Amino acid sequence: MQKRIFVVLVFILNYNLLFACDLCTVYLGLRPNDYNNSISLRHRYRLFDLAYDGQSNSIGKIGQRIKGVPKDKHGDSYSGVNNTDSYLYAETYNSYDIAVNIYLNHRLQLNVSTYFADNYIYHNDSIVDNIGGIGDINLLMKYQLINSQKTGDTLLKGKFLHRLTVGAGVTLPTGNFNKQSIVGFEKDFKPNVIIGTPIMDLDPHMQAGTGSFSYLMMAAYMLRFNSLGINLNGSYKINTTNKNEFRFANRFNSNITLFSLLKLTKKLKIMPQAGFAYEASKMDVDENQPFTESGGKTLFGNLGLKIYVNKLSFGMNYYVPVYQHLYGDQPLNKYRVVSQINYYF
Repeated sequence: MQKRIFVVLVFILNYNLLFACDLCTVYLGLRPNDYNNSISLRHRYRLFDLAYDGQSNSIGKIGQRIKGVPKDKHGDSYSGVNNTDSYLYAETYNSYDIAVNIYLNHRLQLNVSTYFADNYIYHNDSIVDNIGGIGDINLLMKYQLINSQKTGDTLLKGKFLHRLTVGAGVTLPTGNFNKQSIVGFEKDFKPNVIIGTPIMDLDPHMQAGTGSFSYLMMAAYMLRFNSLGINLNGSYKINTTNKNEFRFANRFNSNITLFSLLKLTKKLKIMPQAGFAYEASKMDVDENQPFTESGGKTLFGNLGLKIYVNKLSFGMNYYVPVYQHLYGDQPLNKYRVVSQINYYF
C-alpha cells in the first residue's frame, strides 16, 4: 500500500511540469466532510493586464489577443481607439458556478457542475468587449482507492489519516461559443459620405463555452495528523477541435495545500490554508495553425480560509502569481479570487 501511495505522489508532483489550464473550470477544493453530499455555489474572478505602448511597443503589443486596434482595409486605424495610443489593456473573467457532489456509495462520487460566464476587456477604464453566457457541463466520477478514516469524525486524535482519490470525466459542449463582438469599423470613402461598417470578431478565449468535448483525469491525495494536513491535487484535461476548427491545448492543473482544521465549538470549525498552484499548457490550435498568443506556465501562491457551521461552509482563496512564462505577447496574470458557499446533506 505504501508503495502505491508513493508512486501516485511522484506522478502528481512531477507530471505538473507538462501541461495545465489558464482558464480551467475544474476546481478541486478541500472537503473534510466525509460522506456528505453537497451543493456548491462558487464565484471565480481572474484578472489579466498588460501596458500597451502604441508609440514604441516597448512595453507590449498583444497581437492576436488585443482588441480595439485592428487596421481597416486602407491601412488606417479604426475609429474609437488609435493604434498609437498608450493604455492599460485588461481582461477580466467572471464565472458563477453551481456544482453538485453525490456519494453513490462510500467510495464512489459523482460531481456535476456548470457555470455562467461574464467576461470583459478594458482599455484603461473603458469596456471595449463583453461576452457572457451559459458554460459547458462537467461530469466527473471520483473513486476513493484509499481512505483510512473509518468514522465521520474529522478530528481524530493521535492518528495519521490519509485518503487517495482518482477520477475521470467528460465536458459536454453545452455552452455558448459563437458570440461575436464589434472590434472597430471599416471606413469606406464615397463622394460626400463616409460609410462605417462594423468589423465583427469571434474570440474563442472570451467565450463562455468551448464548443467541443473534452476529457478529464484527476488524482487527489490528503494526509493529516490531528488538525494539520497536506492536500495534493492534479488534473489533466484533453481537449478536442470544435466546429470553428479551434482546439484549446491540453491542460494540466496541480496544487499543494497545507491546512489546519480547527474545532472552535461543537458546530463551528475553521480551516486556514496556504499553498501553491501550478498550471501550464502548450499553444492552442486555430485551423491547424498555432495560436501564438496562448499557452504558457504559471506558479501561484495562495492563501485561503474555510468556515464550517452546521451543514454550511463558506470559503475564499486568493491567488497571486509568483512566476509566469506565457507564450507570445499576452496579458499577464495579476490575481485570482475564488469564493464559495457549500451546503452538505
